[in-house]
Amino acid sequence: MSKKIKLQNIYAGQLVVTSNSPEAQVRTVESVEGFMVTLTWYEGTNQCIQGVDYSLLMTPTIEQIEYSISNHGRLANMEDVKDVALLIG
Repeated sequence: MSKKIKLQNIYAGQLVVTSNSPEAQVRTVESVEGFMVTLTWYEGTNQCIQGVDYSLLMTPTIEQIEYSISNHGRLANMEDVKDVALLIG
């Protein structure tokens, strides 16, 4: 089961999920501004971006990471986070 993450423990590049479902999409933290966190992830070759409240974030399980990679493609990394910052910044 995924564990909730405290606001002070959230950082850019961190892998997170917003659901306990084994099929949860694993996302990468791009930035934290107050209580809002910007996430990025891939669906195939498409990079996606979303803002969410920090209280939704949990640490992904190994099963969620494996499922996400095998069904949605690669995980976003620090280079992708930098690219997102350039796009929205």
